[in-house]
Amino acid sequence: MRKGRVDGAMKIGKIEKLLCLMALSLCLWFGIAGRAEAAGTVLENDKFKLELVNEYSEVRLTDKATGDVWSSSMSDPKFDLSKVSGRWKNRMQSLFTLNVTDLRIGVGSVSNHNLFGSEYTATPYETDYGLGVEYDMIAAGVKISIEFALTSDGFSIRIPSEKVEKYGSFSAVSVDLMPFFAGAVDNQEGYLFYPDGSGAILDFNDPGHLGESAVSYTVYGDVRNNQNLKGRFEQAEASVLLPVFGANYGKKGFVAYITGGEETSRITVNPSGNIVKANYIYPTFLFRRGFDDPRVTNQAVSKYDEEQLKTVYEICYQILPQGKTTYADMAVAYREYLTENGLLAGGSKEGLTLALDLFMGIVEEGLVFDTFQSVTSFAQAQEILKDLKSSIDASMEVSLLGWTKSGYGTEPKYFPANSKLGGNKGLEALAKYAGDNGITLSLGANFLTADAEASGYSQSTDIVFLGNYQVLTNRRNSIRVISPNTALRNYQKFMDKARKYELTGLKLENLGDMLYYNYSARNPVLATECKENWRQMLSESKEAFGSVTSEGGNLYVLATADTVTAIPTGDNGYQMTTRAVPFYQIVVHGAVRYTGEALNLSSDARKQRLQWIEYGYTPYFELTYESAEKLINTSYNELFTSRYEDWKEEIVATCTDMKTAWDAMQGAKMVSHEQLAKDVFCTGYDNGVKIYVNYNEQAVSVDGVEIGAMGWEVRR
Repeated sequence: MRKGRVDGAMKIGKIEKLLCLMALSLCLWFGIAGRAEAAGTVLENDKFKLELVNEYSEVRLTDKATGDVWSSSMSDPKFDLSKVSGRWKNRMQSLFTLNVTDLRIGVGSVSNHNLFGSEYTATPYETDYGLGVEYDMIAAGVKISIEFALTSDGFSIRIPSEKVEKYGSFSAVSVDLMPFFAGAVDNQEGYLFYPDGSGAILDFNDPGHLGESAVSYTVYGDVRNNQNLKGRFEQAEASVLLPVFGANYGKKGFVAYITGGEETSRITVNPSGNIVKANYIYPTFLFRRGFDDPRVTNQAVSKYDEEQLKTVYEICYQILPQGKTTYADMAVAYREYLTENGLLAGGSKEGLTLALDLFMGIVEEGLVFDTFQSVTSFAQAQEILKDLKSSIDASMEVSLLGWTKSGYGTEPKYFPANSKLGGNKGLEALAKYAGDNGITLSLGANFLTADAEASGYSQSTDIVFLGNYQVLTNRRNSIRVISPNTALRNYQKFMDKARKYELTGLKLENLGDMLYYNYSARNPVLATECKENWRQMLSESKEAFGSVTSEGGNLYVLATADTVTAIPTGDNGYQMTTRAVPFYQIVVHGAVRYTGEALNLSSDARKQRLQWIEYGYTPYFELTYESAEKLINTSYNELFTSRYEDWKEEIVATCTDMKTAWDAMQGAKMVSHEQLAKDVFCTGYDNGVKIYVNYNEQAVSVDGVEIGAMGWEVRR
């Protein structure tokens, strides 16, 4: 049997001729590019020509305007393909690598089958999408169908899960799609962009990445390594808030965004190494999740799902115009896609807003008796708001933490409001004052996690179980993750009571940071269902109160949330990364407000305030009325300095300092960001405003602009 044969005994060339004679026309409309015509192995519109060549093992896209050819095979002319081993040579020329396992054996070993160099048949078929090809990976005993379409600015690829079928002993675990699409060697102009935290890039000419290990990012993070389940000093998985990546090659570049199945996808960055001296980035679509088998203790053995995930995986590759290929251009292009498809909120014209979290109370556990530590009552909160209203020229968005019946961290108990803080009447009075004075007041509410020893939920039906039958918890086994369906029911019960107050917002804790699944036999929930539950909670909250805040800024919250919190200002610190960039902020600025770390908890308040101005952050503090010393012996002792009186002067100075910048940028969207000199940056907006920030301890002059030491300037 020959390798790469097509549809039994017929060769590729014959099939092409036959299909052309049959005049197969799969027509799609894609915006300004006009009609895309499909004929045999070719898709073509006014802008691009997409061809499947080398026995369907390679995609080639030709940009008609520039003549640039993009290939799924390693095509950098500076790369010598003859110097790599046969296995790597096959991978570099493959449209995909299929990863399979034998579920019957159950030892969790995965074998990799590159398309190029394997025995397979490829059968094209008609589809409304554009052009479909069924690949029968004979050695693996798995068939996988991949569908291609042209768009107005590039192309897209779709893999329907129902068209990933087994007929042998192996089952598909995942597929690495176009791993070497525009892969590049070192020491040349350009970089890879990946969504680590705020965004990160790997410069091709930066020797720091040489020999570093590949990093595979789980979109939205692996819930098992979420910071909410980690100790204070444990390293959590890198935040991946947006399913997007890209590459810059000087005058040309692309941005790719996963548009289907992102909650079960990964993005892998592979820096140049000793074996393969090439840098590349690619998506992996997961068909089955794997877990450590708890029955095996002497070695690491994975257990994979028996049932395949049901979803449609899709990714779009957008070819950027020449000269518009920076990470900022990628972010602008991605923002336009999100906006056009209703995935990003419309934004507002508001000026500077001060975001405040007021921490109220928590139980301190004692040897015999527990003590409730109150650090901000409802009446004291009103005092703070009244004083700030007369001291700053800014709107206020305020969230209450630890207001519940038993204080912070005792969910799923919520109402009545804690009696030691002033009870329901105290909350009513505070809500009325805030509403009368134009202050957005939100209750902080956590529906996703609970204390393992708390009451009010079932430890068998209301919590999350992993695929290895273990409870999803932290290392100390002190936290339970609530099943998405139970979380939604608890939320709706909460809303029945919350609607009785004159609240103008709700802060949904952890919602934009934790997306998960439940393998409980009695309450199974897929990640896609979880995402829809979270979206329902966001939309119902906004409809009820007018405003909703999400802790965490994963993509699925951005269509509804007014504010997202805990947004990283940097990356996760992998050695391969050359520098962090504000990709996320460019995407969402002007549509959604965002906050980072509270200034009163920052190790360098001056630098953080400058970064807020550079990145367009909303200023944010977490405060208490009384001293944080009362929290030292509680589980919330990280709030080490928070007394309002101690921070009032800093709050006023911050709002005064940032107002000029916010008045200039309000309602505008970021369109550019660049480093002009050492520790000097410029952020540009679509209204013509440029904001220069200087992190040096001495004044500098760039672009004819004088910027003071640790200062900033606005220019139009």
